[in-house]
Amino acid sequence: MDPTTLPLCDIVMKGGVTSGIIYPRLASRLARDYRFKNIGGTSAGAIAAAACAAAELGRQSGRRPDAFDALDELPEQLGARSGRHSGGRSRLLHLFQPIAAAGRAFELLLAAVSAPNPGAAACSVLLRLAGAVRWPLLLLLCTTLAVSAATGLPWHRVAISQLAALGAAGLAGAIAWALAGRAGAAGPDRTGSAAFVAAAAGVLATGIYWRDHPGAAPAWLLAAVFASILSCAWGLGAALRGFLAALRSNFHGMCSGRTMGPTRAPALTDWLHVYLNELAGMAPGVPLTFGDLWHHGAATADEERAIDLQVVTTAVSQHTPYALPFRADAQAWYFDPDEWDKLFPETVLDYLRAAAKEGEPGPVTKDGRQLLPLPRAGALPVIVAVRMSLSFPILLSAIPLYAFDYTEKARHGPAPLKRVWFSDGGISSNLPLQFFDALLPRHPTFAVNLKREHPSFRIDDRLACPANGRAYLPRNNSAGRGRHWTEPAAESAGILPFLTAIVNTMQSWRDDILFPYAGYRDRVVHLSLKQDEGGLHLNMDPEQVGNLAAAGACAADQLRRRFLPASGDGWANHEEIRLISVLGNLEELALQSVDGATPRTWHDAVDRSRLDKDQAALAHRLLEALEGMAADIAASEVRVAHAMYRPSPTMNLGPNL
Repeated sequence: MDPTTLPLCDIVMKGGVTSGIIYPRLASRLARDYRFKNIGGTSAGAIAAAACAAAELGRQSGRRPDAFDALDELPEQLGARSGRHSGGRSRLLHLFQPIAAAGRAFELLLAAVSAPNPGAAACSVLLRLAGAVRWPLLLLLCTTLAVSAATGLPWHRVAISQLAALGAAGLAGAIAWALAGRAGAAGPDRTGSAAFVAAAAGVLATGIYWRDHPGAAPAWLLAAVFASILSCAWGLGAALRGFLAALRSNFHGMCSGRTMGPTRAPALTDWLHVYLNELAGMAPGVPLTFGDLWHHGAATADEERAIDLQVVTTAVSQHTPYALPFRADAQAWYFDPDEWDKLFPETVLDYLRAAAKEGEPGPVTKDGRQLLPLPRAGALPVIVAVRMSLSFPILLSAIPLYAFDYTEKARHGPAPLKRVWFSDGGISSNLPLQFFDALLPRHPTFAVNLKREHPSFRIDDRLACPANGRAYLPRNNSAGRGRHWTEPAAESAGILPFLTAIVNTMQSWRDDILFPYAGYRDRVVHLSLKQDEGGLHLNMDPEQVGNLAAAGACAADQLRRRFLPASGDGWANHEEIRLISVLGNLEELALQSVDGATPRTWHDAVDRSRLDKDQAALAHRLLEALEGMAADIAASEVRVAHAMYRPSPTMNLGPNL
């Protein structure tokens, strides 16, 4: 079938690191009956959105007619544990390759997230931390037994006391190291070894003195205990300082996205760059750009986008989210090619350097580094935008860019050039439902929300979907209005669950608040994940990967059954909801525009405005039409707004990412 004859649809996908394994099969199933027009996502959803856009380009251009079939096979490929470089780990895990200095911390993260429950996670973390300071811990054990023998106290009571002291000393040491400034310090191995040798010497001296002076044993044992605790705390603090230094050197992340060594399988950014080109049917030498998606190689205006891909990133230095590619009126951005060499493949850097030569040269930093302008609009490589969207804090490196801060411009001097850190788009908007939102849409915009399983609908993958608790799409306009929440943890759980809930609320409220609203809830499919699936679970087994991929296929099938005219009335229902919502809001806006103001007030504002003669004449006619609409509504005894579905959205002016 000619793909250009298929009906259009849009799709927006939520972030979630490895949760993105859900999306390939979802997109490939929808592609059987739809042609993707607008595609958006955040974080892992940005990867899926880019892959979907590239596959649509490959299909429509004819360069890769089977692109969606190839995308359908991706979950199995990422879940596979075979291959020359597998080492018994999945291909998905190999996408995340830490720098050498962060390797131990990365393994610690894997141990924590791979554990079946919080207790097991705590044990895994403690065991690995113990491995980092095993000799000081052995020394601590010896002093514990010595104190128990000398005082007659049970050894476990002595151990608990010493561990409590160790925790306090370790915390104090960690804070001291973190506040120690940016000056160089000895590496963790050297400092830990020095502390151990000093403590061991102290314990040995204690033993010799104890042998010759038995009466002084308790005091000297106390000194030995203190030396042992100090040794352990020093080792842990030094390890923390080494980890923080590694993060600073790698742009605040354990993994840069680049491949760590010639014998390793390709890491995230290197793999994705090649994979997107393969789906689009392009040679690997030149990166896929937004212009390729927009124009299919034709010289059309940027506004005429055949395939419109948008992803979200967060400029944490500016406390601001951005949609990528940046808007045409956005400020100019610059990058340091030496910094980006650590983040992007050589072919991408070659393209960026060549694109920079066609424009004005970039600025020079205070320390003499030559910056290059970031390509604008359609010239921006898709891989750059996706990597800026997927920068999960600490796990993946942030992306540095530079811009002029004109708010600090001196009276006769230039504006200062400042670095801006870009991190994960999910920090600010993990499911940007506002993407592609039209007042009266011409085709459906689907959205995919990822959530934890509902306690009343437990996941059972032995059952067929949707009976297995994986996917939920409201059946009618009365369903989906409630919002489930997790009961707060017991007071004994401490402050951490409360703080976690605060962070989750800050991150997600802008997206989650729209789920129950008419015009949104009917087109958002909710996919449930188990506690040990998705997110930071980088080492999921093939069965887990297969279950998530099947859930994505199930979600697509539900949307197809609901919205395809041959099998459901979802689109006709959505048209009705949006029409009534828009007309009801127009009623309210018309009435509000004349409420408490004389008609002349706004006409006077038009005359004072920057509008030229023709624009002002049109503005007067628009105001007159609005006044006439308000008069007609006021004289009527009915309101369209009374028929709006509840809860109903409101129309107002808002920012554009």
